[in-house]
Amino acid sequence: MRNKFLSVAFFFGIIFILLSSLPAGAQVAGPQAFITWKAKSYAPPSFGGKILPGSTSPVLADVQVLDKGRPADLSSMTIYWYLNDRLINRGIGLQSVTFRAPQTLSAGSLSLRVQIPDYPGGIVKSINIPVVQPSVILESLYPSGAFNSRSASVRALPYFFTVPDLSFLSFSWSVNGSAVQAAENPQSLRVNINQDAVPGSVLNIKVTVSNPTGYFEGASDEKNLTFSL
Repeated sequence: MRNKFLSVAFFFGIIFILLSSLPAGAQVAGPQAFITWKAKSYAPPSFGGKILPGSTSPVLADVQVLDKGRPADLSSMTIYWYLNDRLINRGIGLQSVTFRAPQTLSAGSLSLRVQIPDYPGGIVKSINIPVVQPSVILESLYPSGAFNSRSASVRALPYFFTVPDLSFLSFSWSVNGSAVQAAENPQSLRVNINQDAVPGSVLNIKVTVSNPTGYFEGASDEKNLTFSL
């Protein structure tokens, strides 16, 4: 409940700042509807951007209406929600709705529309929500791609898989084309090189991440690291 209150307070704080920035005497033309949304897909805790939905990801959307700078009371009005022009829910005071992105093999977008015909003058608001394919990025401590010790470490960072956490994902690793096992954490790999390896030797490290319980969810990335004294 506290998190929901903070989210609503933050939303109206942003709107207040926007309204305060209008020139003196400027008029806001009629009621303004705002749709916000949140995808329930995975991204690393360090990710600071908008978490996007992938195939079948749950999405929570919310609508708020400002009228003359004040939040409107929608509790007695029937609110209709449409996804790609298909009615997905309706109800009195239904300001929030949860739905799943459709099963897809490619990136695209969803058209989400809300209608409140009971509001004076009527309210219609539409937004587009991007749908992406999951991805994974191999991260290393070697910006130049060169390492000078007898081992090299990398970490896989998955994005936008329809899972609550990493434990639901499967990680497969290979080095120079040969399959290897991560020793401890399946998200990370430490590769020891041969004692007779010469400077200039290259390690091609590849990871493939998949969601065993999800449809069409998989991604891979690879990185070349060069042994350098």
